[in-house]
Amino acid sequence: MTTRRLLTFAPLQIIQALIGLGSIAAFTRLMTAEQFGEYALALSLSLAGHTLAFTWVQAAAFRFLKTAQVQRQTADHYATLLALAAGVSLVIAAGAGLLLAFSGLGEHAIALSSFAVGAALMRFATRIARESDRAELAFSRYSISETLYLLLGFAAGVAGLVFFDFGAAAPFAGLLVAGAVVALFDIRRLATQAHGGTVSASRARLYAAYGAPLAIALVVDLAVQALVRIILMQGAGAAHIGAFAAAFGLARPLDLLFVGLCAAFAPLMLRAYEENGADGAREVASRVFAMLAAVTVPAACGLILVDEPLTALMVGESLRAEATRAAPWMAIAGLFSGFAYYFWAEAFQLAHRTGERALLMLAPAIAQLALTAWLAPTSGAYGAAIATCGASAIGLAVMASFGWRHLSMPVPWLDLARIGASTAAMTLAVLATPQGAGVANLVLHVVVGAFTYLASAVALDLFGARTRASAVLQAIARKLHEQFNDVFTDPTT
Repeated sequence: MTTRRLLTFAPLQIIQALIGLGSIAAFTRLMTAEQFGEYALALSLSLAGHTLAFTWVQAAAFRFLKTAQVQRQTADHYATLLALAAGVSLVIAAGAGLLLAFSGLGEHAIALSSFAVGAALMRFATRIARESDRAELAFSRYSISETLYLLLGFAAGVAGLVFFDFGAAAPFAGLLVAGAVVALFDIRRLATQAHGGTVSASRARLYAAYGAPLAIALVVDLAVQALVRIILMQGAGAAHIGAFAAAFGLARPLDLLFVGLCAAFAPLMLRAYEENGADGAREVASRVFAMLAAVTVPAACGLILVDEPLTALMVGESLRAEATRAAPWMAIAGLFSGFAYYFWAEAFQLAHRTGERALLMLAPAIAQLALTAWLAPTSGAYGAAIATCGASAIGLAVMASFGWRHLSMPVPWLDLARIGASTAAMTLAVLATPQGAGVANLVLHVVVGAFTYLASAVALDLFGARTRASAVLQAIARKLHEQFNDVFTDPTT
């Protein structure tokens, strides 16, 4: 079941990583450094607004579907979700329209903001459907829909730059188009599932009580990232925002790994908690932690090892030097924050302690803002990346320390030791490989690193890999032996 679950999400994770890197390569070349900086700032503000306004409904779509199914109130669940979604969307659309009408912004800023708001509204509908897919364990539909959204959004965004000269607004225009296409199918399906259901005010309050603190916790981090970019702009200029955003984008595949793995395993933890309590959730959590570490630790190390050739390939020349310095720190920060917010935070969500999680998010947020204000004026994007790494380490320590009280997540130390040894072998092998620039050299380093890590993991019997490989080889040998004997004992041959 675990292997099949991972294979279902694998194509989506590959597409997400390729589009993430492709976006950096395309947008940093098709936009000026200042335009890319404007786009990065607008993206941060847009994500923060989306999270604050919409995430609480999306979180409820995932968390309460199982309960509604047990109570045979699935139609009521979906009817309430759609009513909340419609109400929130109308309020946001009207508020944004009025704000832009009387803001006094220039035509370019209004166009950028309008596309960003429209893209967020369309994404809201698709995310409710995707969270419902996760709760239903409909992972194939989840992967196909997300893949379509990503591919169409990227293609339309590039077209907006190449053919229509939309500038910093082009990526948002692409996401608006993609969201509208996918939402056409999602809204129809959600409406069918809500047919005959009753909108419940008490159910809506329950969803808000659970989801609002979670949304606040997430928006704190996004708001901090937006403020970091503002501080960076004031202290070092828009070009440094672009370099910081490029470094963040290079580390983005690591975040996608966490998202994909947790999308596959979080529903299992939730069901284990609902059906067997904390003990059941701990048993699943131990396997999840080991799987996360086995994939993300070597991935983060690999990003650091191929930093220079990867940056030279993916980032435009105007941003390349600064992004190269910042990227390793962003990779380490991605590893810390991934374990903090995709693993340890589950303890708060399972125990319905989302309000406490929101308060705890203030510690790394304050640390990142203070460190960025200190380092950015003198070190630019490089200093902001160091600040991000330090704040992520604080966030991990805080989440693990306080989350343990609600659900004592076990740490599989033996598996971690094997993962560390395999990653060390990978590092030595890559460092021993001839260095150089170009795609061929980058591919060579990736192949050498991946092969060495996998070989070491098998040799150390990580997840029983050596035992399983031995069993497979023995089965193949027996089959060949049987066929060999049949050939020489058959009287007709």
